[in-house]
Amino acid sequence: MVRHAPSVHVPPVGARRTTILEAARRRFSRFGPQKTTMEEVAREAGCSRATLYSHFRNKEDLYESLLKADAEDFIEDVERVLAKPGGARRKIRRIVEITRTTYAKNRVLRLAVARDGEMSLYPVAHAFARGQDRRIIDLLRRVLEQGVQEGSLRTIDPERVAYLMFHLGSFLVARETSGKGDYQFDEIMTVMDDVFDRGIGKARSRRSGS
Repeated sequence: MVRHAPSVHVPPVGARRTTILEAARRRFSRFGPQKTTMEEVAREAGCSRATLYSHFRNKEDLYESLLKADAEDFIEDVERVLAKPGGARRKIRRIVEITRTTYAKNRVLRLAVARDGEMSLYPVAHAFARGQDRRIIDLLRRVLEQGVQEGSLRTIDPERVAYLMFHLGSFLVARETSGKGDYQFDEIMTVMDDVFDRGIGKARSRRSGS
């Protein structure tokens, strides 16, 4: 009689990588990447060091991969907003809401974008944040161009207005998610929306009464 060795379940490569990234996010969020070792991430993920290093060359590679994965989720959420029917003003507001939710929940991503010196690997975070800034500004530029084309916004320079909106919004989101906001976030965002709406919104016809 032939005895067969018991089968051992080996998670798919993608699933194992995801588990490692989730473990890294927990460790980095609590202790920061500087004070987290690869061995600690491996233990958190329930894998060996060899398995960890088969997916990521070093801690910098792991940290950068985590940031890129989380940022890609954020970008995909915004892209879905842009792809849906609807006016530019409503889409801008939705983008702000997604940004707030993302950075409020994801401490690692938020601190990387803020270039935090203690809770990030600064060279990696700095390079990542610059690229992320450009991507978000480009998304805002696209929705502003839509607004000009549909007639809801007056003729503006979408690139520069997107730059201004991004950096002002980033400042307000950072203040709110870090607990340093001086006003209720919804209140101050309503004020910002009103300022931009009046500044770049196309004047409505008096006949409409609006």
